[in-house]
Amino acid sequence: MPQIIENFFENNVFTFKSYACDCVEDVNHITPGMPPQKTFKFQSYTDKPLLFGYKAKTGLSRIAPNGTTEEDNILGSLVSLPTKKLKDLYSFFEHNGFLFPVSHSEYESIDADLLYELILRIKATVELMTAVNEIHKDYEKITHLALYLMMSEPLQIKMESMPEPYTSCRHSFMDTMSKASTVSLSWERQQEAFKKDTHTVSDTIVTPSYKFDINEYNDIVSGTSINGTISITPFYKQITMLYCNYNGSPMERKIIDFLFHLHHDFGQLQTCDMINGLTLYPSADLSAMNDEMKSAIIEIARYVLGEEINANLSGIFPKYDVQTMSPSWKVDSLLSAIYFSIFYLKPDLELYRQCANPRCQKYFLVKTTSTRTKYCSTECCNRVTQDRYRKKKREQK
Repeated sequence: MPQIIENFFENNVFTFKSYACDCVEDVNHITPGMPPQKTFKFQSYTDKPLLFGYKAKTGLSRIAPNGTTEEDNILGSLVSLPTKKLKDLYSFFEHNGFLFPVSHSEYESIDADLLYELILRIKATVELMTAVNEIHKDYEKITHLALYLMMSEPLQIKMESMPEPYTSCRHSFMDTMSKASTVSLSWERQQEAFKKDTHTVSDTIVTPSYKFDINEYNDIVSGTSINGTISITPFYKQITMLYCNYNGSPMERKIIDFLFHLHHDFGQLQTCDMINGLTLYPSADLSAMNDEMKSAIIEIARYVLGEEINANLSGIFPKYDVQTMSPSWKVDSLLSAIYFSIFYLKPDLELYRQCANPRCQKYFLVKTTSTRTKYCSTECCNRVTQDRYRKKKREQK
């Protein structure tokens, strides 16, 4: 490895070595009338080694052989890819290598939709960390991102060069959800319903308890429509069963209470993904959530972030460097390095925002208190200003 002549690593947290790679796309037409299956193929270059380092205020960066920074903010470039052209995706992996180790001797394949979904998970993690720590919070966005990460089915990716498949985070609450139908009313709950026609539920949002009408409970868990017009979704049914019957961890209790009141007071969850966003039926303005609901979703979002990030740090190990006689980290993939850079973020000091220049839209690091910073560079700011000026001149003609 060439000698580092610039002291980039004076305050570095970790380094990672990899290889640049070639990226091509295969299109396979399987069934007439159906969209073709798109596959990306990657093969690494043995003659193009790469070195990455992480440093506060810079983020994960690619380092040149002489120690200078070739490209900073690798994370920001990655999470911008879903809104970019295909050539930008090729360029990113050609310059930074693939997210996982790939063969030097042959192409390895990954489904295009699977790759984009993985990048969207990383993007959601970055955006949620930012949204939770913004001074002016968008509670609808926080709810959307937290539920998207928590409820998404785990992704599984197998590359030939990987000893084991990669599996994205499966959040623990979804295991609880899968057992909702097996939870039954306690004897005490049944007795109360017989005497009072209500279930008194200890509630972390409507404190200290919520009086749940037994007829309404029965209508929901039986799937009966609301007011004869709105059908009950399976998710609302499961949440309602857990709401009345769950007795477990305080964090999961809070998630259940939040989801119950989201459905009961605002609307039933219809979709929650990165492309279509969060939709409720009937539609509702989540900015109207009370302080208890707002406080609960912030706590839930932080819990989801913790599970998401921790699940993606399994490829990182402490290692003692005998050459420098100092502690270091062994990082097994670019994906691990990406999540490690998220792990080391200090959102009370700095966070990622998306550049407001529609031609750019790159995510960039900014001080948390800099609420007016909208552009990643003066160039982007000047471009937007010039575009507005030209548009105004055209409209005056």
